[in-house]
Amino acid sequence: MTTAVRRAVTGARFLAAIAALLAVTTPRAEAQAAESPAGGSWRGLFTTDGPSGTMTVSLTYEANAWTATDALEAEAVPPAGDIRELKVEGNQVSWVQTFGEFDVTFKAMIEGDVMKGSIEAYQGGAMVAGGAFELKKQP
Repeated sequence: MTTAVRRAVTGARFLAAIAALLAVTTPRAEAQAAESPAGGSWRGLFTTDGPSGTMTVSLTYEANAWTATDALEAEAVPPAGDIRELKVEGNQVSWVQTFGEFDVTFKAMIEGDVMKGSIEAYQGGAMVAGGAFELKKQP
């Protein structure tokens, strides 16, 4: 067998091994995501250095991806932009969202039917306000 043929066979075996590995791990990752405790609707209170009030979050896993919506109900909450950088890993959830001129980072840990988290508001790259939230999973 020539060196070129040997390399082609070795390359083909390598690609087949990678494809087999992806076929095994992808369904497992999708199943773990679908079984995450994060999915569903959550509602509770949030407090910040500025406005405080009621917060509602909905997390859904569809088509191999997580999506989220949220609503903060309080006086003086700036208009909200789209949620971005959404991460759901086991019982940890985080996302970033723009409110007015602030980039706000939400980070949470889920324990049973309670999601507890922190809120950090940034302006011009510097943290300017903080807060916390505690939400209960809705039936």
